[in-house]
Amino acid sequence: MSDEFLFKYTPIPKGSKPITGEEWEEIALVRLDKCQMELKEAVWEVIRMYCKTDRQQVAIRYVDQVLAESDNPEEKARCYLAMGCIMEQIEDFSSAISYYSQALHLEPMSNSTWYFIHNNLGFCLNHFGRCKEAERYCRTAIEIDPGRYNAKKNLAISLEGQGHYAAAARCYIEAVRSEASDSRALRHLESLLENHPEIRAEIPEINDQLEVCRNAVNAVEREHEERLREAADGGKSGLKCPTSGVRPGPSI
Repeated sequence: MSDEFLFKYTPIPKGSKPITGEEWEEIALVRLDKCQMELKEAVWEVIRMYCKTDRQQVAIRYVDQVLAESDNPEEKARCYLAMGCIMEQIEDFSSAISYYSQALHLEPMSNSTWYFIHNNLGFCLNHFGRCKEAERYCRTAIEIDPGRYNAKKNLAISLEGQGHYAAAARCYIEAVRSEASDSRALRHLESLLENHPEIRAEIPEINDQLEVCRNAVNAVEREHEERLREAADGGKSGLKCPTSGVRPGPSI
């Protein structure tokens, strides 16, 4: 008989307590779960790699594979969210809406997943001018996680699309306050005020708030530029540049 089917074991050290069959089973199952989790994370890393190298259709096939093999609502929702994001990358917003809508039926437990399903759906609906629908999903996203800025920016876009200009301005300001490293909300606010100067009559302090937003965004940009210079100097001198505190890129 081939020895590939024989179990190998580590002898129990003298004086130690032997483990029961149930304990052995528990240890084996824990190790199996760990291996399965590591395999899934490796697959997601492959998916991210294909997305970064503009091979979205290949990435979709891998996400489909994860989806087909999962019976966990959270993981399924994550798959639909990933598919929607991939479709956004290739500007297929209709397909993105379809994937996000499928995710809505799953109600994942993770607030982050649930947040981005609603936020991204609102983003895509805004793209098609379906601003009233988008508003509802953006507001739900904000209720899920009031600290994030993405849905505040997208809510502002939906309000602007409906002609609620003062409300949109306030939302853009809130988005900048929540995350100044993403300058898009500030640019939207500046454009909105340029096209609708009547907002200043409804919000007398808007110029002061605009200046505060500009200062916040400029401060983050200066910090980022300083860190890039430090990184370049560190590379020239052979020193490793510290990266703590560097903000990641903006999400959708």
